[in-house]
Amino acid sequence: MLSEVIKVSLNSLSARLKHWKKPLFSFAVGQPAVQFLNLLTGFFLLRWLDIKEFAMFSMAFAFQSVVTQLSDLGFSGSIVSLAGERVHDRYVLGGYLRSARYWRSKIQIVVLLLAAVAYPAVTWGQAWGVLNKTLLFFTIILGVMFQGWNMYGAPLLACRDLLAYYKPQVAAALFRIIACTCFWSVGWLNAWVASLIAALTLGVIGLAYKVSSVNYAEVLKKSEPEKNAHMLHYLAPLMPGVVFTALQAQIQMGVVSIFGSTQNIAEVSALGRLGQLFVLAGAFSNVFVQPYVARLPRFLLLRRYLQIAAIACIFSIAIISCGIFFPGLFLWFLGPNYSGLQNEAFLTLIIGCINMLGGVLFVMHAARAWLFWWSPFVYIPTMLLTQVVCISLMDLSLTSSIVWLGLIISVVSLAIQAIAGVYGFNLKTKSR
Repeated sequence: MLSEVIKVSLNSLSARLKHWKKPLFSFAVGQPAVQFLNLLTGFFLLRWLDIKEFAMFSMAFAFQSVVTQLSDLGFSGSIVSLAGERVHDRYVLGGYLRSARYWRSKIQIVVLLLAAVAYPAVTWGQAWGVLNKTLLFFTIILGVMFQGWNMYGAPLLACRDLLAYYKPQVAAALFRIIACTCFWSVGWLNAWVASLIAALTLGVIGLAYKVSSVNYAEVLKKSEPEKNAHMLHYLAPLMPGVVFTALQAQIQMGVVSIFGSTQNIAEVSALGRLGQLFVLAGAFSNVFVQPYVARLPRFLLLRRYLQIAAIACIFSIAIISCGIFFPGLFLWFLGPNYSGLQNEAFLTLIIGCINMLGGVLFVMHAARAWLFWWSPFVYIPTMLLTQVVCISLMDLSLTSSIVWLGLIISVVSLAIQAIAGVYGFNLKTKSR
């Protein structure tokens, strides 16, 4: 009897491993390759751009990130969740993809108009010249538009075609590092050229996704009102938080642009490059954790939830341990211009670990549709109050104070995510 049970268990495990073998292999090869190439590009840019040029490039990148998130508002990320168990239905998946395009195209116009006013205001105190600021804003617009094409990657993730998902990313990352190297070798690499190359890489990825997605999704010429309404209803509780989070994600850059100098902007941006260490974990959450948790039966949810959170904690402990025992490694990555930021670099690693854990929790909550109406009304006032207190008490002309501000904000954000998880598990009847 025992041998039969063991045999059945082994057969079940073998079938599951076979099912996940190809996606896991593609992820294990593709994501590290993309991350390594992006790390290498960042490594070179920290050395090839002087402090002023790197500050301009980083400010443009941060501003573009905010505009991109405000243009999307979660529509791209909701495609897989809304399709649910019907992700293999070309028309269902294509319908939600078309709805995401519909909403993003409308919102993007408004956001770009607002950005045209906000960008000069944010950079007003920096003596970077009108021409530089104009060229950088042009690359921001280009990057935001190309980023919208990346939603065509959702069908590839839903159907686990990770080879088609990662090949364009690897090709684009190679293009970026080669282009930057060529411009640097002839002395033409500066902030706006680096920003333009980054924007073009997004276009390469988005175009490739658009071509590959036709194998999995039938995108109609016109969106369906029912799916538009369904998507809006699904995301409505989340939207205030998404808007706030988009601004919140770059709060350090925003504060340092107001209270700090070009040197401070460059230092905060350089420290932010250490966040590349956590890209792999974030990608794994989006590619594997979200679809996996979405399909879990209720009786297995708590056990798997705690196991996934524990794995994220173990990964965080490993990163922090490296920061304690090998601090020189991270300073070497930042380069000679930022060699005096040892304490700030260690705190940045802690911030990255906290944000990664919060991101894993959020992905699991979103997978179970735990997007509650009360959440933004708790999250936003709490975060605003935290920031007001910190700004009033700290000397934000110092890079160290900016980093401490980021740490405090990350801890508060993680606590709110944990509360949302507890609330979700207590919804015995309504929660999936």
